[in-house]
Amino acid sequence: MSKRRASIFVGLGAATALAFTGTAGVFSQSASAASYPIYPVLAYWANSADTIIVAINGRAEKVRMIGIDAPEATSRDNTKKGCYAIQAKLLLKNIIHKQFVRLEKDAKMPDRYTDGSLLRYVYVPDYGDVGATMIYNGGAKEYMYQHKNYGSRSWYKTLQNLAYGRNVGIWSSSICPMNR
Repeated sequence: MSKRRASIFVGLGAATALAFTGTAGVFSQSASAASYPIYPVLAYWANSADTIIVAINGRAEKVRMIGIDAPEATSRDNTKKGCYAIQAKLLLKNIIHKQFVRLEKDAKMPDRYTDGSLLRYVYVPDYGDVGATMIYNGGAKEYMYQHKNYGSRSWYKTLQNLAYGRNVGIWSSSICPMNR
């Protein structure tokens, strides 16, 4: 673990054993939120706004959000892949900054992504489903990993169509015209 990540983790302390009793907002999908533990967010991932780092049992663990794909910050800003990457990272940071998150597995999905990170839905008290919030605000697009039809896919596709129709984020004709 890097020195910076270690200091962030020490500053947050151990993860609490409490669980969310529910999630706020229109983006909540789960009915059994109380059965899932919560974890402190250590960081949002540096290259993309679809991965975060949380503390699980005293270890830093990468978590790739199910059903979303955000622009890569390592791409040039004028490419389709990199357009809106910095703004998407800031959106994710504003959603999860100094939060505790609830992670939820989807039975239709593998446990881990190709890079070894956990594949999970991520929920926070103020916004509910982080992936849904990212899609709705144009910070990410709907993404089907390994052609597996995950549980929230139709909901995420609806949110993506709404974002596209509202001309926001990666769907903005003035910011990312190559996506229109």
